[in-house]
Amino acid sequence: MKKYLIILITFGMLFITGCENSSGTLICTKTEISEEGYSTKTTMAVTYVDKIVTKVEQTSIEEMDADFVDTSIYFSQLLAESLNEVSGYNITFTKESNTSVKIVTTIDYTKLDGEKIKEILGSSYNENALYSLSNITIDDFKETQLDGYTCD
Repeated sequence: MKKYLIILITFGMLFITGCENSSGTLICTKTEISEEGYSTKTTMAVTYVDKIVTKVEQTSIEEMDADFVDTSIYFSQLLAESLNEVSGYNITFTKESNTSVKIVTTIDYTKLDGEKIKEILGSSYNENALYSLSNITIDDFKETQLDGYTCD
């Protein structure tokens, strides 16, 4: 009887600890309002495998004065051209409406060439930016990148 109880407890412990999600996709959203009253709604889809973040897709809809939409897209695309040459990194800027721009940034950490990003950005490189977070755990990502977000 004691032997069966030990086996039952062992399987129970394995079942309980094995149920923790170590892989999946976390969807989080955040809305911010600027001093001028314009909103930015950001959605972040964070894919992780064995608790390590493997891919992030960040989509932002930024409201702005209608006079700045086309100019903002034009200058943003100039920087995006060189960054989009980096393996594992893609960013697009599109006109969502007369007063908003949609920005989609996709980073696949399994393919990302971090050294190339450092080279392109030079002194503008930021150690805490999304592009520099390879080999980060989902828990650390939540702690450092998702402040103010609501996650499902």
